[in-house]
Amino acid sequence: MIAKRCIAILGGGPAGLSAALWLRNLGFEPCVLDAAERPGGMQNLNFLANDWVLGQTGQTGPALAARFVDHVVSDGVQIRTGIRPVRLEGTAGAFRLQLSDGSPLDCIAVLVATGTRYRAEEVLTAVAVISDIPRERIAYGPHAFAELGALAGQRVLIIGGGDNAYENARLLAPVAAMVHIAIRSQPRAQQGLVAAVAVEEAAGHCRVLCPAVVESMASTSASIEVTLAVSDQRERFEVDRVHVLAGYKPNTAFLREILPTEVYGRLRFDGQDYLIVDTGGRSGVPGLYAAGDICNPRFPCVVSALAQGAMTAKTIEMDTRPK
Repeated sequence: MIAKRCIAILGGGPAGLSAALWLRNLGFEPCVLDAAERPGGMQNLNFLANDWVLGQTGQTGPALAARFVDHVVSDGVQIRTGIRPVRLEGTAGAFRLQLSDGSPLDCIAVLVATGTRYRAEEVLTAVAVISDIPRERIAYGPHAFAELGALAGQRVLIIGGGDNAYENARLLAPVAAMVHIAIRSQPRAQQGLVAAVAVEEAAGHCRVLCPAVVESMASTSASIEVTLAVSDQRERFEVDRVHVLAGYKPNTAFLREILPTEVYGRLRFDGQDYLIVDTGGRSGVPGLYAAGDICNPRFPCVVSALAQGAMTAKTIEMDTRPK
């Protein structure tokens, strides 16, 4: 029997839970640490049925997350929530991770699977008078998909040009009074979504404004007055709600805080602060690995996160074999 050895997994989303399952099956003792009170990562905010995961038809994000958590827990994986790493000391095979509750965790390897966060208030920091807008009139990231049926007959401004922005527009256009999509540069959404929104635009249900920059928003008693710079002109109109769907940022900033300076300096990041790893999840620092959306800006989703978690677990098993 393989001796059980502790692997610290930072992040309890699909990548971290998948890695934990595989590591457990490979004879290790994975310990999942999640800063949130409920594991599952961003899936806990995916309010729509996710029909992209094979064999999981009609499951919402929270339902998928619950299934993932139940699976690993039933296999004996330890998940500790509401806890953060404070400091990582030692080297591969003999790490000590200091945690926010004051306890240490000794482990032979660390897998970073802290995923991404949706871009929120920072998208609108340069917009004049934004502080006057009631919070309930602006939805950020996944929250823009909650209770879409309640928005029937309303006017909505969507800020963003990726898959989520176009999906939001596709779902809202048939029921809303009008949907405006403000895109800073070129649309990045998949072709099918762009085509679906084009149909709604031709029917007069929505408008795609590109290139467009939000200059100001002002709250009135019944609406939000919006001013956009669209190409060389300015457009002013009123909406009832604003949905900010302007992409995601990787949760990598904490690594600078927990790693010794010389160790952090050996990590590589791309221009958007995503961690660069090899195909096996190796970060370049022995014993420190990464998986999931934190290192996958090209194709972040549940399926790729599950696969990367499994692949990285297998890499750890291979790297820790006796020489």
